[in-house]
Amino acid sequence: MKAKDLLGKEVIDVDAKVVGKVVDIDLDIGEATILDISVKTGFTKKMSISPRDIDKIGDKVLLRVAKDKMKKA
Repeated sequence: MKAKDLLGKEVIDVDAKVVGKVVDIDLDIGEATILDISVKTGFTKKMSISPRDIDKIGDKVLLRVAKDKMKKA
């Protein structure tokens, strides 16, 4: 999957609640890894998701954690 394919995907937490949409991806170019994914949760609010908190990526991004366990960006 390309990074641009991830942008705009809806993010769903473990409790099947909509968290928001992917708006940015923080990369470590030297290690070629994703550090975290930024999700817009409101008009101005953002949260960060660690790659280890992601269960599956398909039409939506499914998380292994609840929204209240995520850190604010």
